Amino acid sequence: MNPLNKIAARSLVCPFSKVVVLVLLALLASFSMVAPAQAQATSKIKDWAPSVLHPFWTGSRMSGETVLFVQPAGSGPATARLLFVPKKIISVTSANGLTVFEKDRDYVWKHGTDVLTLTPNSRIPVKSVAQLHPAKGDPTAFGDSTNGQTSLFFDGGGSVLQTFQVAVTYDHKGKWSGYLSQPAGKELPRTLAKLKTRQPLKLVVFGDSISVGAGASGSFHAPPYQPPYVGLVMAGLRARYGYDVTLKNPSEGGQDTTWAVTTAPKIADEDPDLVIIAFGMNDVGRAIPTAAYAQNIQNAMEIIRQKRPDAEFLLLSTMTGNSEWNLMHPELFTEYRDALSKMVGQGVALADVTSVWQDMMKTKKFLDATGNGLNHPNDFGYRVYAQVILQVLE
Repeated sequence: MNPLNKIAARSLVCPFSKVVVLVLLALLASFSMVAPAQAQATSKIKDWAPSVLHPFWTGSRMSGETVLFVQPAGSGPATARLLFVPKKIISVTSANGLTVFEKDRDYVWKHGTDVLTLTPNSRIPVKSVAQLHPAKGDPTAFGDSTNGQTSLFFDGGGSVLQTFQVAVTYDHKGKWSGYLSQPAGKELPRTLAKLKTRQPLKLVVFGDSISVGAGASGSFHAPPYQPPYVGLVMAGLRARYGYDVTLKNPSEGGQDTTWAVTTAPKIADEDPDLVIIAFGMNDVGRAIPTAAYAQNIQNAMEIIRQKRPDAEFLLLSTMTGNSEWNLMHPELFTEYRDALSKMVGQGVALADVTSVWQDMMKTKKFLDATGNGLNHPNDFGYRVYAQVILQVLE
């Protein structure tokens, strides 16, 4: 999602001229969007399949879980919490993988806990609450916090926020108690049959800036050059089924399900076998009612079916946004997810990222897994997206 939601939302209630709004949208899009082809071109996507074919909830090794250390407002050291209690920590590195941090020198981990604590002279980046809630008008600020007094830290491209985060790889004995996605063999029989017999399959991804890839390191051309979820899914399908699926990705930053309906005829013209429909973040930011959101999704599918009656659909529910942003309406994420789940049936499956993300956020901070501070995932978040999708397409 492009973080222009606030401008779009304000345009509904304030006397902004249409020209001014469009100019601001274009400016925001210019520094937060990278075309999917560019993002994939900077990544060796064949190297990424192992990171997404084995979801984090199925194994005993967590690879590259990102965290951001925050200095408490009062006294005390900065800490970060992991999803599982480690049995052994393999590595703690900068998010780009170029700096290796050392136990006891940079951080302390007490066996039997899921918390890392920074040492007094740690080299690991740490941010204060004030830095993450800059004053309105600050160059690093965007939007209004729900506290009504400050803005929120925002990094349109993702390269700055990446320098704040660290990646932790560790072994654990924990069992994931959150949502588990299931294979969709009954819902997507034609797609799965083609994949398993290596027949030509045309996949069209249809979504907002998360589907474009904003916030992935491959999109801002920096180590580790990871592609966004679309590239990761392609790598996973190639490794699992042994051939290349044909991909089209006309996704566009800043769009919502209203745009999905008007653009659906172009999607139909692609003659897709499988369409991934991935909207929600901008709909939430614009407070689009759940009934309208659901109807837009249904209308888009019907338009595509009119030309391509055999097309199957994978509905992708979105990650949740920063709940401290005043444009977020947290209840809508759950309502949208529930609306999508009611559409599941013959030819329609759900890849439920929302549920996985909500369960992760019971332990983690939003800033641990975001690529822009507001509404995009980082590399770790994009791997979660791909893991959910690939488990459905198993």
